[in-house]
Amino acid sequence: VLSVLQASAHWLDDLSPLFLPLGESTVLEQTIRRVRSAKWGTQFTLLTTLTEEDAPLRNFCLQNNIPYIAHHTTNPLEALYHTAHSYNADIVVRCFANQAFVSPRMLDACASWAITSQMDYVTVSRLPMGLPAEAFPIRTLDHLYHNQKSVADENTFTLRSPSFDCAFLPAPLHWRRPELRLTLDSHADYSVFQQIYSEVPCRENGLHKYEDVLAYLDKNPQLRGKLSDTCLVAHAA
Repeated sequence: VLSVLQASAHWLDDLSPLFLPLGESTVLEQTIRRVRSAKWGTQFTLLTTLTEEDAPLRNFCLQNNIPYIAHHTTNPLEALYHTAHSYNADIVVRCFANQAFVSPRMLDACASWAITSQMDYVTVSRLPMGLPAEAFPIRTLDHLYHNQKSVADENTFTLRSPSFDCAFLPAPLHWRRPELRLTLDSHADYSVFQQIYSEVPCRENGLHKYEDVLAYLDKNPQLRGKLSDTCLVAHAA
């Protein structure tokens, strides 16, 4: 199982918030920590491009010993396809770098179900945007890559194809907040995330638990209102 965190100026609206401080490190490092804390997050890479726009991201990874792979292509499907094959992955778990509260528990659920069910695509439904991951076997990438109309197309990477057998796992009842967005898409979002990190205590593993974050947002509706589901996780999703 290969866990991939996609990060590029070509796939996300704004990379600059990823390098801002959050807790004891940065937004990007906190997101990576959440992915790598999952059972299926140990084989991990950040995926980006070799373009000039992504140079700050590549330099940040080098300076902070973050494993990454970069491709010349800016097409997210082509980049992920070549990354998965370079690691000889059987199952790929995909997240985006602006998912600062991605759930390790939901990541593991998706990966485990993709392994045991042999479905073409697995995610968890009715969660806030930014919380679940996506898991799929290499054959899904192979099919998408070899059947796309053009490698240059930006919107070809839609995993929820009608031709696929897709599994939408049920979210825990108390986690269901589909109207909520927990992606960091702007500096306004960053101010909310800063407040969460400063006022919600971490658990024993050093991570903020989703239940605690949700309880805090429920008690602070003015903050929750700023995280309505109005943005896409990424242009390619």
